Amino acid sequence: MKNCEIFHVPYKSSFRWKWRYTAPDGRVSESKREYQLFYECVSAARESGYEPHAILPAKETAA
Repeated sequence: MKNCEIFHVPYKSSFRWKWRYTAPDGRVSESKREYQLFYECVSAARESGYEPHAILPAKETAA
């Protein structure tokens, strides 16, 4: 399976989830649908032949 990213997108006063695959040549395939639940997005990515990985925000370090 090809690796893809799971990321959030703004939706009203909250957010939804999408998946995105970037091919070695730079072409991008992205889910057309936005998913309310993270696991729905993961399942949809897997059904499309991708292995999802979440993009998590970087942790801030104390100064």
